[in-house]
Formats: sequence, structure tokens, C-alpha cells
Amino acid sequence: MNTLYESLRESFLRLGPQHPALRMAIRIQARLNGFRLSSRDQALILAKGSRKMLLPLNHYPQVPTAVHMWDLYFDTIEPKIEGSWEVLDFSTPGLRTYRRSGVSLWAPGMAEDDTMDVYNARYTPKSGDIVWDLGAHAGATVYFFSKLVGATGRVVAFEPDDDSYKYLLKNVELHHLDNVTPVKKAISGETGFASFSMDGTQGAGIAGFTQCSDPSKMRQVETMSLADACKEYGVPTYIKMDIEGAEAEVIEKSLSFLKEHAIHFAIESDHRVNGEFTTIPLNRMFMSIGYEASSSTEYGIQFMWADPIH
Repeated sequence: MNTLYESLRESFLRLGPQHPALRMAIRIQARLNGFRLSSRDQALILAKGSRKMLLPLNHYPQVPTAVHMWDLYFDTIEPKIEGSWEVLDFSTPGLRTYRRSGVSLWAPGMAEDDTMDVYNARYTPKSGDIVWDLGAHAGATVYFFSKLVGATGRVVAFEPDDDSYKYLLKNVELHHLDNVTPVKKAISGETGFASFSMDGTQGAGIAGFTQCSDPSKMRQVETMSLADACKEYGVPTYIKMDIEGAEAEVIEKSLSFLKEHAIHFAIESDHRVNGEFTTIPLNRMFMSIGYEASSSTEYGIQFMWADPIH
């Protein structure tokens, strides 16, 4: 995406999800991409061709993600067939069935897309590994990591959002994931407390990093630095990180610790902080401590991986 587009996008997102200008901009963006956006019965309806997606009425900021990842969502989640329509109804909480595995998982709204290929692109967790899922949301990746590490491994799932954490617990219980430890805290640069946009979406995050936040949804959440979390939960083999822009600060504050502790990372870095994608400072920081770092947009968004050089 060009710099002008990103600058305009960020300006609109800073207005907040309830602002009429943001909603108008999202409608225009959808239309320019060939989508029809309407609302009915407390749901946003996004349609293109013979496919339709329903979102909660207050989830306007999720529309650009739905537009951008449209094919991936329909390839990932089993839609309902309603006449000539394929329908993904994310307007209310429910079980979503994943096409490749056939597994059904709870989600409070829009389901998590099937991102396991990208998370496992450089390092695939194996039996006995300790995996941390930072930004676990409702637990789709938690489920798949749990199966990879098996009974001798462990998954520590960090998710501070109230709704997402509730459905994370439901998925752990539904699938008897005895090797999963849910933690209702956020990993941040420092241990303490932080304001968090508690909106139940995959865009929920720490204030100052998440691109679009609703002041009425701000809540205080407990935070832990990476080093302090390792003291409490053990040093992981592998970390999946999707924390809505806070990733660069977390790594920056953890460089000396990571230099002494070899951990594999897969990080969604499609977040802009100070005018640049976090991929840029993350690559620089990891290489400064002797890690092998790489990044790619081949999966549709900015992603990066970092591995200790043995």
C-alpha cells in the first residue's frame, strides 16, 4: 500500500469506530473494492458476488480486514448455504467450523482466519515444546498449537480482552485442552497496568498502539514484561505474537533477555507505529542480538520471523 493511502487510513481510524467520517470512509472503501455494505437487524452485511458476511453492527473497523482477507475467510471457515448465498455469520457469538481440519471453535464475532501455515513457516512447534500465544483471542491458534506440542508440551495463552478470554476458556473446555494455561494478562514492555481497548474484536489492544479504539471501551488490564512472564511461566521454545502494534516495544525492552535465551518467534507485524510497519524495527532489533530475522508479505499481510542462530 502506498504511503498516502496508509496516512489517510490511519487518520480516519484515529477518529474512533463511532465517528460518522470513519464509517463513511469504510463504506467508500468497500464499494471501491466491489463490495456492497449495508446494515439490518443489528448486523453489518458485506456482500460480493454470491458471498455474504455478517458482522456486529458496531464492528465497522473490522470491515477493511474482511475486505482484504475475503477469500481467505471463505476458504478457512465453512459457510452456511442460504439459497444461492454462501454466508459467514459473525454477527453473534457462535461455533465456527474450520474447513481443513473440520474442528469447530467458539468465537465472539469474526472468526480467526487459518494462519497456521504462516506461523509455522520457519519453525513448527513439536511434541514437548513450550509455546506462548500472545494475543490468543478466542483460541483458534491455541487449539492447533496444543495439538502440535502434545501431552508433553504446554501452551500458555495470553489474552486480556474480556469477551475473547471468555471464549478462549470455552474452547479449552470444549476440546479438553489440558496442556493449555490461559492467562488473562497482556504482554507489554513493562510489568504493571495499561489502558486496553476492550472491544472483543481481533483488533483489541493496548492504548497507544491499536489503530482504532473506542474511549468508552477502555479498561485497565494487568501487563507483564516478557522477562517477568518467563520467570512465572517458564522460558518458551516458541512465541506466536499478534498484539496489535505493541510488538516492537515488547522486543525492544527484552533485547538483553533474548540475547541470553533462545526463543523462536512468529510475529504479525502488519501494524504501523510512528509511520512505519513494525517489521522494520523488529528486523533491526533481532539482528542486533544475533538472531536470524526475515519478513514477507506473501501471506497477504506483513509478517516476520526470528530464530536464534545456533
